[in-house]
Amino acid sequence: MTQRIKTLLTSAIIGSTICALPAQADIYQIFWPEENLADPENDPSDTSWQNIKITNISSNTVVDGTLSGVYSQDLSGMVELAEAANANVTYQLERGLGSTGQGPVVLDFTGTTLKFRSQAAIALNPQGGAGETYVYDAVYEVNPKTGELISTRLVATTEESATLADQAGFEVDLELSQVDRSGTASTFQSYATNITNTETANIETSGGLVTEQLSNPDGTSLLRKEDDGTVHIGQNSIVLADELVSTSGRDEIYSSSGVLQLGDTDTHQVVIKGDLIVDTPTAANHAANKAYVDQQNAATLSSANRYSNAIGAMTMAASQISLTASPDANLSLGVGLGHMQGENAFAIGLSGKTADQRLRYSFTASYNDLTGTPAYGAGISWSLR
Repeated sequence: MTQRIKTLLTSAIIGSTICALPAQADIYQIFWPEENLADPENDPSDTSWQNIKITNISSNTVVDGTLSGVYSQDLSGMVELAEAANANVTYQLERGLGSTGQGPVVLDFTGTTLKFRSQAAIALNPQGGAGETYVYDAVYEVNPKTGELISTRLVATTEESATLADQAGFEVDLELSQVDRSGTASTFQSYATNITNTETANIETSGGLVTEQLSNPDGTSLLRKEDDGTVHIGQNSIVLADELVSTSGRDEIYSSSGVLQLGDTDTHQVVIKGDLIVDTPTAANHAANKAYVDQQNAATLSSANRYSNAIGAMTMAASQISLTASPDANLSLGVGLGHMQGENAFAIGLSGKTADQRLRYSFTASYNDLTGTPAYGAGISWSLR
């Protein structure tokens, strides 16, 4: 019984960042039933006084309808409960759309459903004896085209009234107050959190919501649009830029901090359909595109081929020294040249033997510019007899 009424907002606004066209908030004027024209004693069949006229001032559209369901609602159960709770005092039922003469407060108008709150809509007054008076505001949902009463929620101001309505099977809220005022009431709308709406309330709209920024309760940004046309999600934000405002002329998503991570665990996956275009890498941990990989593979193969050719040229240069050395010389110095597939090398070698020819020795060094390091070789042999 302590639930408060959750007001549905009918023409709310969604930001220019979300909807392409501005939301349209129509202006309405409602002419309520003329209860003072009711004459049930002389002509009970005449219900024309229950008619309602809804004018859309913005579109100049008029709907002729009725609130017959409100006035024909069976409240006999409440009367019986009131009489039983008050020593069988007789109770008189009175109902209407308001006691201020200003008409009900409209809460929502969506499709064919009109939702409004009537002040002192239902009253049970004791007759000819002492008894509790039960007075309720009522929140009605009706179809004004047919007069059908869709739902009724009562609002009580005392515990006794709330208990009676609950026993009668109505949904009821309790607005308990020690202040009794009969002055003019004002109705206003606010989107701010305050002492009356500490519970979470939903805002429903079939239209748009136009706003510069959506914020968290602590004031930090949840969603906003910057002057450059980009949409920012979060305080230190993920940025969305469509092709009309991006610097690349393409739709973009990036982080204002400079680092955007997809996924936050090792089990998360990123699936891409279509082409993934990656710029040429500039650091060791950068992803590489195919063109860059092909270029590097070609460069690696070319380098390997050059190195192989350089080794071949150095080998050829060193071999020429032994081929031209005289086996009868006690000491020889030779120079060799080699070439292979564009790579050049030279070698220098020294060979000799002892006077008794029992010991022979040799030393060779070769060099190529590509390797940048000389290659050395040396050998020694003994004649055993």
